[in-house]
Amino acid sequence: MKIAMLTKHFTLRNGSSRAIHEVALRLSARGHDVHIFCNRSPERYAAGPVLRYVPMLPLGSWGRVLSFDWGCRRKMGAERFDIVHGHGNTTEQDVVTVHICRNANRLARGLPLLRRDPHLFIERRQFENRRLRRIIVFSERLKRDLHRLYGIPPERVATIPNGVDANRFHPRLRPIHRDRLRREIGLSDGDLAVMFVASGNFENRGLPNLLSAVARRTNERVKLIIVGGDRPGPHRAQSRRLGIDDQVVFLPFTDRLEELHACADALVFPSYYDTFGSVPLEAMASGLPVVVTASCGMSELITDGVDGLILKDPTDVEALDSALMRLSDDNLRERLGSKARETAERQSWDTVADRTIKLYEELRSGKRDER
Repeated sequence: MKIAMLTKHFTLRNGSSRAIHEVALRLSARGHDVHIFCNRSPERYAAGPVLRYVPMLPLGSWGRVLSFDWGCRRKMGAERFDIVHGHGNTTEQDVVTVHICRNANRLARGLPLLRRDPHLFIERRQFENRRLRRIIVFSERLKRDLHRLYGIPPERVATIPNGVDANRFHPRLRPIHRDRLRREIGLSDGDLAVMFVASGNFENRGLPNLLSAVARRTNERVKLIIVGGDRPGPHRAQSRRLGIDDQVVFLPFTDRLEELHACADALVFPSYYDTFGSVPLEAMASGLPVVVTASCGMSELITDGVDGLILKDPTDVEALDSALMRLSDDNLRERLGSKARETAERQSWDTVADRTIKLYEELRSGKRDER
């Protein structure tokens, strides 16, 4: 099959880009002709899929969003593809994967619904377009949100959770990197290194609440390792105000996250809303115990107290503090981490690719029947 994937930013620095890459790589390896249409891409990309540049007008957010959609529609009209697979930035495609539901996100944070926003405009239009045949989501929660906010029938929606590279993220890296990285970061043997990772938007991922939980000092062994691409300034200031700047380390985003997992003891991801959450799944593959919120889509893969800990309310600082205290138990961390690895091993990218191809074949068969 000749397949077009449409995504504005294909940088491999966030969960959505990595998910597109992992699936496209496997489809290409199976002989499919995969083209990724994007505006931003890595400087070097030697994988099988073909990268195709789509320009955007530098005219504010509306200009960028609408010009990318127009550019993709123009390119799709000039070239024949068996399947056009959008990823939330375009209005005309056969299937779309919903990486974010903007108003569901705002409702989860107690914010008013958006009315005039270019991304929301595209979000609405993609669901209204008559060409759209199927929608892919990562969780049942998101399926319910789409029905609640857009009236989308559940039978139009396929739930395909993201996968993880269980070879890249693996507990075997711990003895290789742990001691060296802990020295470099400034961790002592007695410190409980708790990671927080987000490519951006620390606030939406619940960092202010996590800092407040650490400030309760119920577990003074905690050293919080914050890794990501958002501006650290406001959160450094919060750490100083709370008097915990000696317990917090800020690190820039890294492409070698699996090495940092090796020096950590746990990962906490107290997100207000996430359609999935690749960050905790990658940590689970590394054998780390994780704490996530029920509003994170990948919490549907976790059994609370067995392979992770689930918080009901992302704003409940006391419950977050209690989870940090529980993580000080070495035996509990070992048990949760071991079971977490088993859970992650069942979420392979090969399985995601299999299910995606099956859906493509169903759509392609339906197109033939309509002719």
